[in-house]
Amino acid sequence: MSGGGTAPAMKMSDVFILVSISILVGAFIMHSWVDPISISNDNPHAMNTTLSDGDEVEMQFTAANATTVLIELNGESIEEIFLLEDAKESYLFEVEKSGDYSFVISTEGDDDSSITEVVVSIDRQLMMDKLVYPVGVLLLIFGLYKRKEEKEMETLTDQVIDAELEP
Repeated sequence: MSGGGTAPAMKMSDVFILVSISILVGAFIMHSWVDPISISNDNPHAMNTTLSDGDEVEMQFTAANATTVLIELNGESIEEIFLLEDAKESYLFEVEKSGDYSFVISTEGDDDSSITEVVVSIDRQLMMDKLVYPVGVLLLIFGLYKRKEEKEMETLTDQVIDAELEP
């Protein structure tokens, strides 16, 4: 500690509780935080991802001006969406074969300053990314159990035990 002081060692139950809460909060933030991606005529968006059979990729587009959105998959054009001014449109891609996929989303519009926003959402069938929640809950339960056990041990050691010793 700074200043030459000392501090008691951190209890194991507190470590488990802190780690589990960090895991749970981090997982919640990762799954709920969605930032829209801004795309313009000269600024396409590329996305590489590994997908499994049955996964779904949903793209939701919002355009300020009339524009055309082009979606390419592994260098091949798969969809062309025409958006009018202040229009919203979505596209759903269903994966038929597991593997690596490379998406490129670009726009073409009359106005070079027009910006289209896209929100990409991936729905995985195996839910492996949600495995951290049960792990975090199990660590939290174990930490709370260890804390209860430590409290019981402290109360037992605080009691005075009278005994007679015979030589």
